[in-house]
Amino acid sequence: MLDGKNEHRVAVTARRFYPVLLTTLVFAMSGCTTVGLGQTALSEGRYAEAASNFEAALEEHPDRTDALIGLGIARYQQTSYDDAVAHLSQAVSRNPKRADAQLYLGLSYLQRGDEGSAAEHLRAFRDLTRSARVAEQVDDALRLMRTEHSLPRESRHFIAVSLESAMKSEQALQDARWGYAPGPSYDYYDPYAWGWRW
Repeated sequence: MLDGKNEHRVAVTARRFYPVLLTTLVFAMSGCTTVGLGQTALSEGRYAEAASNFEAALEEHPDRTDALIGLGIARYQQTSYDDAVAHLSQAVSRNPKRADAQLYLGLSYLQRGDEGSAAEHLRAFRDLTRSARVAEQVDDALRLMRTEHSLPRESRHFIAVSLESAMKSEQALQDARWGYAPGPSYDYYDPYAWGWRW
């Protein structure tokens, strides 16, 4: 128990360090908050707002790979495939084990018509995913892409939408499993391997 004298000392010490602690917390969370706003906007389909938040986060913290990936995905959704490739390539060079970066980089190349680069990154994504169903769908897409002639734009778009949809469905299934689990689960789940949550 604290007596009156010690209680006063604790209060004075807390008041002295409170501004320092608050400043440190605000500084540390500023990038996280901006990235979080970007992720929320991205998941709700507000791609311009998401891109703006990710750009702001990168201005404050240029080393944020998650913001770089978010910006790449937002640009992909805005059909700015060249920008998406630029941002996602940088993210993959920083962390080649980010499944979301590999997927959207592959999809961006596919939408641009660069099927060779798309296949390279889709294979990398397949090797990172833990879902047999998604891996099988990637293999099917890769077989479709191995034709003598370049795929028409509509076919490339169909493959990209199908792969993105399969990944989002798998993520929703994983989220539901974790949300409704009755107790501790020892199944493997790594949100960094999936990379995004929507």
